[in-house]
Amino acid sequence: MDNMKKFARLGPIISVMGVLIAYLIHHDWWRITENAISDLGKVGLPYNWVMNASLIIGALLLIIFSASMIVKREKLQWKASFSLYLLGMIFLALVGIFPEGTSPHYEVSWGFFIFTFLAVLATSISLLLEGDKTGVLGIIIFAIGVPLSLWALHRFEGVAVAETIGVIAFLIWHYTLLKKLK
Repeated sequence: MDNMKKFARLGPIISVMGVLIAYLIHHDWWRITENAISDLGKVGLPYNWVMNASLIIGALLLIIFSASMIVKREKLQWKASFSLYLLGMIFLALVGIFPEGTSPHYEVSWGFFIFTFLAVLATSISLLLEGDKTGVLGIIIFAIGVPLSLWALHRFEGVAVAETIGVIAFLIWHYTLLKKLK
């Protein structure tokens, strides 16, 4: 499990750092209220590979982690929870493989956010079923993160604020969950 936890710790860091570096490269035109995070990796943009490669590499580490958790866990609720997690990370890799400007990009982006939020909810319920009150935090993150993301989606010209809220919610829950897993 130690190597898997290392993958789980490192995956989000790689993906987020790639997005931040891509932002630094393109900060002269990119605005969080006017753009999508995916604009930093769109087809034809110089250095689009910075963000796209980091999403793919980070997602691959999290795919390995979540697949190992599906195999390791005996209870069905955990297998289901980490299956949702796995699907979310597959969609994250697909965001990098099919960047903005390709036809499946919109759908795979939505897939990432939908399955990631469902994984937050499912892992929270799994903890609660085992009597672990940490699951309440996950339910709160889900209950605040989803409506706040949807509000931001309609409030700003671009979707990056909504995406950032979703990513922050996931990161908080991801690292909280890692502390609980044995």
